[in-house]
Amino acid sequence: MKNLKQINIMLQDHEKRIRVLEYKKYTKLIGKSKTWYRSGSTIEKLVILIEEGFFDKPREMGDIISEFKTKDYHLKAPDLTLPLRKIVHKELLRKTKNKADGSVSKKWLYRKV
Repeated sequence: MKNLKQINIMLQDHEKRIRVLEYKKYTKLIGKSKTWYRSGSTIEKLVILIEEGFFDKPREMGDIISEFKTKDYHLKAPDLTLPLRKIVHKELLRKTKNKADGSVSKKWLYRKV
């Protein structure tokens, strides 16, 4: 059973990587004029996280920074403030203080619209 779980986790990780690669290929095909953000920007990295389903549940700034660290992007909270604001303005994410369990957080949370 343990090996089956490990294989399943490995397959999920591979699927995420493939989605990222396909997305990068897709953005190159549509060209720079079709996107509202620059290729390789922090906004693009956040959009990829949105497409991977990372924001399906509300996430704090610390969660986002930790996820970027796993992908070897070492960003600080001030580096994410403006890109997150732009993504919220484009209505790809919603900024809220309501947690998934119904309680209220002291910090801002970001979740998929």
